[in-house]
Order: sequence, then structure tokens, then C-alpha cells
Amino acid sequence: MLKKLTAVCLSVFILGFATIASAEYTVKAGDTLTGIAKKYGMSYADLKSLNPQIKNPNLIKVNDYINVRSGNKAKDLVDYARSLQDVTTYVYGGQQNQAPPLRTDCSGWTQYIYKKFGVNLPRVSRDQARVGTPVKFADMRAGDLMFFSTRADHVITHVGIYMGGNYWISNLSTGKDVRIFSTFGTWTKTYFQWATRVL
Repeated sequence: MLKKLTAVCLSVFILGFATIASAEYTVKAGDTLTGIAKKYGMSYADLKSLNPQIKNPNLIKVNDYINVRSGNKAKDLVDYARSLQDVTTYVYGGQQNQAPPLRTDCSGWTQYIYKKFGVNLPRVSRDQARVGTPVKFADMRAGDLMFFSTRADHVITHVGIYMGGNYWISNLSTGKDVRIFSTFGTWTKTYFQWATRVL
């Protein structure tokens, strides 16, 4: 079962995010993964790998969502990150981040996702924070990396992905796994340090 926000938060999220993420295709009657791949100029293997939420590629249903490569890398990446919610388990220092199901931490998760879109990141969050162009909180765009510190010396301890629409997503911690958060949340505002743009 998908991990869900509360009903109120989810409805706000959907309304606020609908115009941001358009790199998803909604399955129609008669669709197949092979046909969808052809429509978007993708290989079947690539399309299948972008959709770990699909357990049986021969049994897609009308109104299922399918991640595609739309040409907007940031939107595609955000949609792919969302699709990993059900196939990611938080494990501190976990190295199982080559293919779903993933058993890794926040930085192993981002390393895997960005590699899927042609960006090679270091393994740990404090090193990832040194990659790319620094971005202020107010200037973030979908696909930017967000960095946090829970330490007094402000050494980076956590990383997430800005989704646009004032939301971010991260493989947060044991017992929480992949969650979506508001940028206006208390934890976000307290521990945010900076963002970087790598796309």
C-alpha cells in the first residue's frame, strides 16, 4: 500500500503540484507499455525501469500512471522519485541503491535517482552539497537538491529533492522511508541550509 499523506494534505498537494509535474502518462484503454514506449521514443527497458510501481508490466490498468521521458528532465526526475515511495526502505549507510527495491539512506537514494538522469553524485550528503550551483531557498526549482543540517556546526546531514509547488521529497529516516514534505514545515525551516542545481 502506498504511503499517503493525510487526506487534507494530499488534496492540497495534488492541486498545488498538478501544474508542476506533467511527465506522467495516464493509461488509456488498449494501451501497452510497448506502445507507450514507442509513443515517447523510449525503449521498453527504459520505460519499465522508470516505473518500479508497476509489478506486472502485462497488467497495466486504465488510469494507472506511467512515468515517461517528456523532455523536461527536472519534471521527469521528480515523477520518478515519487514512484519510488513503495520500493524504498531507509537503511543508514545502505548500499543497495543500484536498482529497486532500494535499501539505502537519503544520499544513496538521491545518488541513484540522479544517476538515472545522467548526473553522477558523490555517495554522502555532505559531499553532494558541494556539487552544482548554489541556490537560495526562494529561487529553488523542481529538481534542485535541498540540504539540511541537524548539527550545531551546520555540517550537512540530510538531502532531499525539491519538487516544485512548495514541496520536497526525501528518503528521510528509519520508520518513515520516502515522504513528501512542505517547504513551510517547521523541520524544513529549522534545518535547511542551502540548495544546489545540478540539472
